Amino acid sequence: MSENRIDLGEMPRGAARAETREPPVPRRSLLAVVSMLLLLTMSAAGATDRPEPPLLLPAARGDTMTVAGDRLFVISGRATSRRTVQAYALPSGRRLFRNTFAVGGEVVNIVDAGDDRMLVTVQNPQSGVFSTIALRGGVPEPLWERPALSHGVSVADGVAVIRQEEVVGAGLTEWHGVDLETGESRWTVHEGLGDDVTLSTWTCGYPQWLYMMTRDGRLQARDTRTGRVTAQVDVPERRSGGVVLWAAGELVMIGAGDQGTTGYDASAGLAPRWRSGLNLTWYRGPTGCGELICAYLPQRGVVVIDARTGLERWSSDRWESAEPVGDYLLAGAPDTAVPALHVLDPATGDVLGQVGPWRSGGPGPEPRTAWVFRAAEGEGRIFYGVLDLPRARVRMLGAAEEAIGDCRFAAGTLVCRRSDYRIGVWRS
Repeated sequence: MSENRIDLGEMPRGAARAETREPPVPRRSLLAVVSMLLLLTMSAAGATDRPEPPLLLPAARGDTMTVAGDRLFVISGRATSRRTVQAYALPSGRRLFRNTFAVGGEVVNIVDAGDDRMLVTVQNPQSGVFSTIALRGGVPEPLWERPALSHGVSVADGVAVIRQEEVVGAGLTEWHGVDLETGESRWTVHEGLGDDVTLSTWTCGYPQWLYMMTRDGRLQARDTRTGRVTAQVDVPERRSGGVVLWAAGELVMIGAGDQGTTGYDASAGLAPRWRSGLNLTWYRGPTGCGELICAYLPQRGVVVIDARTGLERWSSDRWESAEPVGDYLLAGAPDTAVPALHVLDPATGDVLGQVGPWRSGGPGPEPRTAWVFRAAEGEGRIFYGVLDLPRARVRMLGAAEEAIGDCRFAAGTLVCRRSDYRIGVWRS
């Protein structure tokens, strides 16, 4: 029997009773009061921990949205040749500005360019040609427009990297570093027939280098802020023909099929860092994967390479892709009806934990965490939470009711389209 007792006011045998003492409270009545107080306390705590109701932002059927940093952009549908973009601050949901502009195609992306500027990427559905339009919030006319695709913005340097394909009359592609305010070119690189060009990163942030392998066998690294050539070396692989150029940050790789792959270090004047017998021609990538390099087979399979030595660390046909988050990799098993998320050790490929039917939303609010979400099939809701990567455990934050998908995490919020076409912002 438990030693914990509730004092009901009963006196030990033989003890004197004071004549003025009130009669003891009945046991059942006191327990009822204690239970009620406990219930009220738990209810109050539950109300405090309950997530705030979502912010609901207006949107119509056919509208699209995109998130850039701490801003949400809502783009009107395709009914006319003019589009309206509304910008909201996250997590507050405060509307910042609204712009309407003429467009000859589909809006495929919007990038925050600082000072209430944004770069809108548009693609013509017939020709496939891209255009980049620079807008400023509340200003009716575009700042500038170029027939090119934007590949990165440095707000601090006031420059964007753009690529214009099939320059009329020149038979080549041009790369430009353009002024964010005027659209004028600060530098230009001509990519002719037989040349290969790639950027040091294609996935996030601003690329530090533009790499070019010329048809006559020269490898160049250019500073994308100035366009200046920072290093240049001869590459014997080019003479063998059929070579491929890849980049992973400061490492640029040239693959020559069965002759292997060579990694050149842009931070050391393009000196060869390593040579490997690996034939990566059939792989997608390879690209930076944290401090390593990941390459993927078109169907399924991953090989992880040491960026310092070029040696293979591990490979597996179990994973279709792997996402670096901090010091870990997040991978999904594609053969299941609902892909199960796994936490991997990037150095060995060992499975550190199976998370379950969750999807990654990118780096989380604290170190060694990731945002995750999953749909509740048939329930019209999406659960969201924070994944503790070392423990492979999810801390549930809430459920996005009436959310139907197209979800993004940004500025500590989950942003999703709802069944009524509006956009919900759930704050964690």
